Amino acid sequence: MTISTLLGLLLVQAAAARSPEQFFVGRTESTGIVNIALSGSHTVRDRSRGRIEGGNTLILEQVVEEQGKPARSRTWRLVRSADNRITGTISDARGPVTGDVRGNVIHLRYQSQEGPSVEQWITLDPNGRVARNRMVFRRIGITLATVNSVIWRVE
Repeated sequence: MTISTLLGLLLVQAAAARSPEQFFVGRTESTGIVNIALSGSHTVRDRSRGRIEGGNTLILEQVVEEQGKPARSRTWRLVRSADNRITGTISDARGPVTGDVRGNVIHLRYQSQEGPSVEQWITLDPNGRVARNRMVFRRIGITLATVNSVIWRVE
């Protein structure tokens, strides 16, 4: 095995060992598609800057640009407990955010300001540079919209 192959394997293992929250430290960007039931689809993009405070609180400041709407800012504050549960807030959510971390997946649940419940899965790719985001918006059990996006590290 060559030194470059060994270094490559070590980098992949280090990225895989990184916690999903660490993915958001620094700058990230995403692009995706919002699919609205019976209404069509449009694009969404965001730019984020994240940091860890107090050892276990992810602070994520985000600017979201959704096609046909003015840009909006939002702030995430998520805390992971020892049992991998997540609690926190998102500035444009109504009430608390709850969820958990399982391996390379962050699973969140919260209520949007507009009313529907949101369930979100952020899955970190093994390379540690890209994540997949899937969101489902529901009201009384009926799916109203979905978002599928790709998030990548800028720094």
